[in-house]
Order: sequence, then structure tokens, then C-alpha cells
Amino acid sequence: MKNKMNLIMAIIYVAALTVTGVAVAEEKIQIPPVMLIKNVHVWDGTSDTVKKDTDVLIVGDKIKKVAKNIPTDGTYEVDAVRKTIKMIPDAPGFEGGKYNLHVNDEKGAVEKISVEVSVIDGKGGYLIPGLIDSHQHIMLSKGTGPQDIINNQLPYTPAYNAIPQGQIMLDMGVTTIRDTGGNSVELGIAIDQGLVDGPRIYSSGAAISCTSGHADFGGLAPGQGRDYPGSAANWMSNLNFMALADGEAEIRRATRFALAMGAKQIKMMAGGGVASLKDPLESVGYSEAEMRAMVEAATDYDTYVMAHAYNDESVQRAIRAGVKDIVHGHLLSEETVKMMAENDVWLGSLSKPHGLMEVPWFTDENRSKGKLVLEGYENVMKWAKKHGVKMGWGTDAAAGMVDTIVYEFESRAPFFTPLEQLKQATSTNAELLRFSKSRDPYKEAPLGVIEEGAWADMNIYNKNPLKDIMVAAKPKDTLKVVIKGGRVWKNEL
Repeated sequence: MKNKMNLIMAIIYVAALTVTGVAVAEEKIQIPPVMLIKNVHVWDGTSDTVKKDTDVLIVGDKIKKVAKNIPTDGTYEVDAVRKTIKMIPDAPGFEGGKYNLHVNDEKGAVEKISVEVSVIDGKGGYLIPGLIDSHQHIMLSKGTGPQDIINNQLPYTPAYNAIPQGQIMLDMGVTTIRDTGGNSVELGIAIDQGLVDGPRIYSSGAAISCTSGHADFGGLAPGQGRDYPGSAANWMSNLNFMALADGEAEIRRATRFALAMGAKQIKMMAGGGVASLKDPLESVGYSEAEMRAMVEAATDYDTYVMAHAYNDESVQRAIRAGVKDIVHGHLLSEETVKMMAENDVWLGSLSKPHGLMEVPWFTDENRSKGKLVLEGYENVMKWAKKHGVKMGWGTDAAAGMVDTIVYEFESRAPFFTPLEQLKQATSTNAELLRFSKSRDPYKEAPLGVIEEGAWADMNIYNKNPLKDIMVAAKPKDTLKVVIKGGRVWKNEL
């Protein structure tokens, strides 16, 4: 783990009362670390220019101050939390254990403590908010196709395989993702608790599809075809990767179940897709009434529905049903793109995944569909910009393509300025993710910006990405520091 010392909260234990062999009570003081970043030019995620020679002060996991000439010497006063804990006796033969304790007062008392400030010299680099990818599948690991999930994996295997993928994302400066279908809820919780490293995750849980839709992989397991639509389709549902639901009642139940399992927003398979075989690209996944049932169920839980869709009819139905965000959309007509703009529907992740045509388990049919999708990218990008469709920045660069996430910057370069793209990948994406409202796991602070009170997620590049987007597209050469939640993941300065 990189810069491990930067990941450890300062903890002081003070004994309050002990009895021979058993510590009855102790007090623990949690002191947030204080970090000051000097000698950087700061872009805040929303402005059109950088603030030259500006300092950023971080206390704990949030930004405390953004200003010039913040002092580096001496100490800084912080709010420390003192908690009373109860010691649990060790088992015979294991006396002296350090971790058998129980917190009696979870909230704890707050007191002021002075701590020394650690300083990072940015060496004239450019500090921007951490990147946000609005379309990821972190649970689909390298070398994993549907057959692997169905036949060769136990329920916990995808989580193990996802951990290094999250670390790759951090290496590229991606500090937050929206997982658009997959069992990533518990992985996100583990990351938030500091058990493993990875980006913040807005998990959609199981993507919801009709029978013969984009999430229907039933009947693919050897010897189980006769059991279709159960068999493998049920296994994918048990893994919380995807769920099949037909008719309004089933759809409401599937949506509520995804929410019960911790989904922050809902993913609808509204039409055909590339990586599946039962659903041609021209197919439409649900009737308008079925789509509306899903939207109503999500709205009842104060969140929203995004729709996987490529063709006009799928998207037009989704718009009329109240869907907030369309992911993909590569085969849309200009008329439908204009309809999206008129109804404030987002195009959250139109992307050109690098390596899509080289996915090893793709059949000729998969590649034929992929070719059509990639050919539609340019037209829809032009029309979306022309009509002012609100655009997020998402890559769909899952599994073997995870290393290529930031290639999307290069793909969009003919259509958007570096400033426009960086806004899409930071503050604009944060706006999109906030549609999850009360289910938002990070609503405590602003996301995707560098401002006082915001989450301390940031990258430092050795060149200005607002002048040349390839700076952000080549992180191995240019990205020198990655900080997420006030913890330094990468520091090559």
C-alpha cells in the first residue's frame, strides 16, 4: 500500500482504570491529520481559470482552506474526538491482546488539540478535483466474461478481483465512480471503512432487465439450458449482478429489492446491448408503463433511474417515463437528442471504450454490434453539444479495459475543450450523482470541487490539463499526486 503512513489516523490511548488481568475502561482520542499542499496552481472544478500559487489545507478527510500563503510552521488546532471504550477479557492463553475492546460511546466528546502540519510541496504543479467516472463496472474484473461469472466464480470472487481494479483507478486519478450494475455495495462500504483501497462507489446494485434483455444470460451454463429462464439467470441474480423482471409488479419488486440491498440509484436495461446475445441493438427492453413502474418505485425511495439504451424508441419511452439519465445512446437520431435536451434528460456516459472490439470472449455477433455502436459515437457527440444536452463523463471501460479509462479524454477531444471535459469529469458528474438525494452516501460534503468544506479528493499534475487534455489522458507520465478523503494514495513528487 502506497504512502501507508499517510493513511493512519493518529490515535492515543489513555488508561482510565485497570484490574489485574482485565482492563475495565480506557479512553481513546482520535486526532485528524492536518496536511498542507503548497506551491500549486489550483483549478476548483467550476471556474474557467486556475488560481496561481494557491495553498490547500486539509484537515481529516475534508478541505479546510483554499488560500494563498497559508502558514506552514508551528501547529494547527483541530477537533479531536475522545471515546470511552470497554475492554473485553482475552481468552485463556491469549492474554495481552490489543484489539478486544468495545466502544461504549460511539459519538464521543470533542476537544481541541494542537497538531503539527505535514507539508506537500506541489513543485509548481496543477491541482484539480479527483476525477469521477459515471459509468463503471468495477465487479467485472480483468479476463472475466459472463461464462466465468456463471460457471467459475463463487459469490465472493468478484469482490476479491475488484480490489486491484479500484487501485488501478486511483492510480489514474479516478477517486469516485458510479457503478452501473454489479454487486459493489459492500465493496463500497469496505472502501469507506478503510478496509481496502479504492474509489468512492455509487453502486446501482443489480441492473434490472426484461427476459431476453441486455442482462439476460440465462441458459448459458452447461446442462442448464432446459431450465431457462432460471438456471444461470437466477445465479446472476443471486450474485446481485443483474435481475430479470417482467411486468409492472415484478419490476417494482426488483427495484425495491435492489434498493433494499443498498443500491444508491437504479440501472434499467431499456434496450439491446453489445455484450449480450439475446437482444439486438434495435430491441426495446420495456413498455412505457413498465419503465414508469421502475421510475415510480425509485422515486418513492428518493432516488432515480438511469437507462441503458442505444436506439430512439428505447430512449423516447424512457424520457416519457421519467428516466433522468441515458447511458450510451450511440444510435440516436438528432430528433431524440433534441428531445433529451428539451426534457432535461442527461446523457451521462456516451463513451468510446478503447479495446471494445478486442474483448476476448466476444462472438462475431458481439463485435458486429460493437462496430455499429462505435460508428455512432461521433454524430451523437456533435448533436448533444449542439442542443445543449447535459453530459457527464463516463467510460464503460470495464474488465480488461480498466487500464484505458482516461482514454475517453482523447476520444472527446474533437468535440470538447479541455476545460469542458474536466468539468464533465468533476463538478458536472458530481451534480449527476447527487440525483441519488437522501441515498447519496457522500452527501455530507461537496464532491468534485476544490473548496472549503469539500471532500479532500484531488490530483496534482506536473503540467496544466486545462491547456492540454492529454495531460489527464497520460497519468503515468503526468499525474504525480492522488489524494482521496485526505489520504495520500500516490505521491511521486
